[in-house]
Amino acid sequence: MNKPLITLVTPDYPPKRGGVAKYLFNLVQAAQGRISVVVPENFAADERAGVQRRKFFWRAWPKWWPLIGVCREQGANGRLVLVSHVFPVGTAAWLSRLLGGAEYAVIFHGLDLRLVQGVWKRWLFRRITERAKLLIVNSRSTEKDLLLLAPTARPLILTPGVEAVIPMPREQARSKLNLSPQSQIILSVARLVPRKGIDVALRAMALLADQVEYVVVGDGADFERLQNMAQEAGINVRWIRNADDEEKWLWLTAADVFLLPVRDVGDDVEGFGIVFLEAARAGVPVVAGKSGGAIEAVQSGETGLLIDPHDVSQIAQVVKTLLQNPTYARDMGAKAQKRVEADFNWATRWNSLEKNLGLEAPDLKFRTQDPATSLGTGSGRRTIDRLAVVIPCFNHADILRRTLENICNQTRSVDELVVVDDGSTDNPEAVVKELLGRLPIKFIRLSENRGAPCARNLGAAQTTAPLILFLDADAELVPDALQTLVDALARQPQAGFAYSNFFWGTKRFRGRPFDFEALKQRNYIHTSSLIRRAAFPGFDESLKKFQDWDLWLTMARRGSFGVWIDRELYRIQPRRQGMSRWLPRVAFWIPWSRLGFVPKDLTKYREAEEIVRKKHGI
Repeated sequence: MNKPLITLVTPDYPPKRGGVAKYLFNLVQAAQGRISVVVPENFAADERAGVQRRKFFWRAWPKWWPLIGVCREQGANGRLVLVSHVFPVGTAAWLSRLLGGAEYAVIFHGLDLRLVQGVWKRWLFRRITERAKLLIVNSRSTEKDLLLLAPTARPLILTPGVEAVIPMPREQARSKLNLSPQSQIILSVARLVPRKGIDVALRAMALLADQVEYVVVGDGADFERLQNMAQEAGINVRWIRNADDEEKWLWLTAADVFLLPVRDVGDDVEGFGIVFLEAARAGVPVVAGKSGGAIEAVQSGETGLLIDPHDVSQIAQVVKTLLQNPTYARDMGAKAQKRVEADFNWATRWNSLEKNLGLEAPDLKFRTQDPATSLGTGSGRRTIDRLAVVIPCFNHADILRRTLENICNQTRSVDELVVVDDGSTDNPEAVVKELLGRLPIKFIRLSENRGAPCARNLGAAQTTAPLILFLDADAELVPDALQTLVDALARQPQAGFAYSNFFWGTKRFRGRPFDFEALKQRNYIHTSSLIRRAAFPGFDESLKKFQDWDLWLTMARRGSFGVWIDRELYRIQPRRQGMSRWLPRVAFWIPWSRLGFVPKDLTKYREAEEIVRKKHGI
């Protein structure tokens, strides 16, 4: 058994039900003994499973005062405290730290941030977050809520994973549940609270009553209201209130469509929605409400469909479409299954947390081959100078070889190199294999094209180096480019990134000294810049264009600035399928409206530009 490095202090843990308890339990399991758990003394905890009970509260004010002692105790044991509820556990962890106790990290799930209201709570929240070693959010939606309260925060986005369950064949699951092969099953699995939208689902089922069987797995305070509503409307619902995990997975496997029109109800919001991943793991197409993190859990049109959670007729129509087009529904479920298997593994979540907390053992760090022996870097390189290069690749096999050869010839070698094949059809893996003996390469293959932002984020998650360069597959570096970029950051330890001039074909693009106000007007920084991992917020995967501009604006709003190198350090090779595109300035001067038409590329450019401007309020 590994020695615990972290102690999770939480009042929300199995056998309690719900997404937060499940998230924490699976993270602990993935840590394989490196996270111990402390719960309140009246908790039904199984101490044999490494869960300890302690006194969290007493009668006097403040009631949570004993929690300070719990947190200090962990510091004495040399452990970091992991907080899953900013109030009151985070308050206790903060006070404990002020008194010389353990360092702490805070996980935010969504609703907890919506409850930070009032002058006192906001003041206390700022103190807690400023002192924390790391802030963690379960989705980009939760990150946005956090940044409204703490604009300079740089949280780690740690979306949920999915349990390593292998669902049985659909026909076998239906047999165990005594369901006819012809039954059309619409399934909801949820804690029965207003936010889950079961009442809206019931109204939609009323429009399909003669065609489907609606099954609701779950229980909660809203059960009686929902049951009465169904009875009054004459809707036939099968309520399964006490299902264990085995029965839940049987229903997930047997279902034709998974429906959960989640919505915002006051301050209550869907942080992410682990159950959407579970449905995907079972290969079931998902219909989900556009709320909170659900828009990240479900890729609309690919792994499921996102709907207006208040539009009953739309929900009914979408469900009907899936039922009437079983091939389309099966394909969508298959894509969902592949996605969760590839991208939502709890082990990678734990590895990411461990790295970001600085707790990773040196012998566990990824290295395809030892750069000290194969690349001549020697053992003297400082940890803070280690460099990772991430290359997204989509049908770039013909030019990728030149880019990799170019990296081999750098005066400064790389410590980690990840090539992410974003669903190519031209076999870039063969090119990578040719260079395995010369570069510390890791190759990742995505089954379908997900876009450069996603590919870059996935690649970054596979590296540990403090410095990251996102290099386009059609970029050629000058021989001393890497060393020049690293030196620039070394001279400016407070800077978040370093950027340079470059060529696009024969056209020269010259940058300028970093100026946030100028950056708001136009982007003058290319994606292929060197970034400190600690300042990197991740690319916004919802954007189709201007992901680099959005990245620099996001970093700048969080307090980062860039260092400009007035040299052309690389050249982008123009090609039809290249990742880097530009429009000549004259395209913006021509009065197209007077000519009666606007070029399609220009229209797309302006639309994408407006999306980024609205996002950043500029």
